[in-house]
Amino acid sequence: TEGVPIQEALRDIRVRCLSTPFANGGGRSSTLWSMVAWQAQIRDKVDVLYTFDTTWFAVFLSRFVKPDGYVIGTHAGPPHLEKEYVHPTTRQILNGFLVESASQVEAYRSLGVPIGAIPHLANVCGAPRWRQRKIDTLRVAFMGRLDRNKGMYRLLNVWPSLQIQPATLHIYGDGRERLGLEKEVRSLGLDENIRLMGAWTTEELPAIMDKTDLVVLPSEYEGFPLVLLECMAFGVPFVTSDVGAISSLAEDNPDVRVVPLENRAIASAIQEMAIGIRRGEIRGDRLQEYHRKRYGQEELTRQWVSALMEPENFWGPKKQVKQPSLSRLMLQRLTRGFN
Repeated sequence: TEGVPIQEALRDIRVRCLSTPFANGGGRSSTLWSMVAWQAQIRDKVDVLYTFDTTWFAVFLSRFVKPDGYVIGTHAGPPHLEKEYVHPTTRQILNGFLVESASQVEAYRSLGVPIGAIPHLANVCGAPRWRQRKIDTLRVAFMGRLDRNKGMYRLLNVWPSLQIQPATLHIYGDGRERLGLEKEVRSLGLDENIRLMGAWTTEELPAIMDKTDLVVLPSEYEGFPLVLLECMAFGVPFVTSDVGAISSLAEDNPDVRVVPLENRAIASAIQEMAIGIRRGEIRGDRLQEYHRKRYGQEELTRQWVSALMEPENFWGPKKQVKQPSLSRLMLQRLTRGFN
């Protein structure tokens, strides 16, 4: 669909993109079309299938993998394996599975295939070196989808009581809660120092980070948020709730705070960080170095190349599995419905 960043980027890089005429909400029509038309469009089989789709449809996609090729599944989300996430038939064709952090590995062992942990690449190429500045008004930001489980309302609740003034809060993002947030800001009388900025693009990210001193993300549900990797790459400290796999970002990292999902703990951490930032004790250069060593573009690229371009070295020799009967599976899906 137009406007999706990856779709726009595909115009400039050597990647072939296959879609369907029913990509926007086509449902069964899109699936049936792809199963017929892609047979003619994909003439050369591939060495590796890397798929976020772990439904029964992945079995169809595996038909385009060479006999000695690898099928690698993945999931960006919580540190536990959701019961129905990987279809039972799809489990039979997987040769490996990638999660976002080491803390998620154990939960996915039940898939019965090798599990690897590599964070997804944040789009932070060319992030400038952090420079210290004298801070009077503290510039706080929330960055994320405007959904209740992201914790924006929790942040609004604690904001009036925070002892960090002078300070401003800019909320970046879009979603179904935008109108509700605008109403809440007005009802709390916080219009003067809280602004809803809307969604941002990759091109706008450096300018946003340059005018942000602290990011707060009090989510109720997360996996391994890319926005926090982006913060570190730009040298911007953050306060976030201890959910999902986020706690690993605080290991040996004095410039961030990962705290329990509780208003008092979040407020205390924000106030502590505000003092440290103003005193120069929280340092963005140290945060950037932490990011470079653990999550830098060069390091993660090396890992991704190994996992997808050198699968035998990364995953070990491929175990031969019996290919599930696609015709039988299709008959089951047609009789039960695709959803």
